[in-house]
Amino acid sequence: MIQSHLSQLQGLLIALVSGAIYYVTYRVNALFDSWAAYAQGISLIFLPAGIKQISILIAGKWGALGCLVALFVVASEIWSANSVTAILLFSVISIGATWLGVSLALKFLRLNSDLSNLKFIHLPVIDLITTSIHALATNAYLVLARISTENFWSNALAMVVGDYVGCFIILALLYLGLRVLRKNEANL
Repeated sequence: MIQSHLSQLQGLLIALVSGAIYYVTYRVNALFDSWAAYAQGISLIFLPAGIKQISILIAGKWGALGCLVALFVVASEIWSANSVTAILLFSVISIGATWLGVSLALKFLRLNSDLSNLKFIHLPVIDLITTSIHALATNAYLVLARISTENFWSNALAMVVGDYVGCFIILALLYLGLRVLRKNEANL
């Protein structure tokens, strides 16, 4: 019973950290808006997409929960004129589409759930699968919910590009950081 409570507490801590990193990364990414914003809620460089993808890859449901809460907060600011239900549904679709993309990519690439056989070459494929599913799902929702009613295909393509670039930057930095750590451990 105590182990179960500790596990839940650990999960909530992971969710809190994932959400906080997503939120801070979103704020940093907003500094690029003057030259990278394509449309409301769509940036041609979107670093939080990488944080969301890593959170789901590494922390599963807890990472997804943290990013869901942070995305809900951020989306509430972007689309403040919309209902809480519409914003919550957008957030759930966004996280769910990323989860689906990660799951499909892991199966397609035959990657272990612990990512022990992950290679750098896998990252662009994971990104492409995940960002494509995410962009199509979220933009379809935005059109169906009448939050955005114009340029579905150009908005979806811009989102794929922005999410792909953001994911690749974050994942490449993480991968290189882990390589440096492994090399330093081997030298000890």
